[in-house]
Amino acid sequence: QQNDYVLLSLVRTAHVGHLRDVRRLVVAASRARLGLYIFGRVSLFENCFELTPTFDVLLQRPTKLSLELSEMNHPTDRNAGNTGVPTPVRDIYHMWEILQERMKTKFSTELEKMEAEEEDE
Repeated sequence: QQNDYVLLSLVRTAHVGHLRDVRRLVVAASRARLGLYIFGRVSLFENCFELTPTFDVLLQRPTKLSLELSEMNHPTDRNAGNTGVPTPVRDIYHMWEILQERMKTKFSTELEKMEAEEEDE
């Protein structure tokens, strides 16, 4: 089944195992319409002979998580080829800071709307 975004977690993988069958990786990767995020150790998979062609393509893309922070709504108006202005996420603490800032902005906007509605009444 296709989804807009696919998050493929390979972080608890100690060995390439069943992904050595490239068809499994193709199935997982081909289900994403808008974004594919693969979490795992690049060093484990980039040296696997069977996966070399796939990882050669994947490693042409950034290997760090980046977010487009100017997009506030879904779906986006941005075309698929337009990467916008990505913000690289340094670590989990940075991700938490980004999330907190986004939530503060959202709550402030909602509060302003509520206050404006109360003034109109």
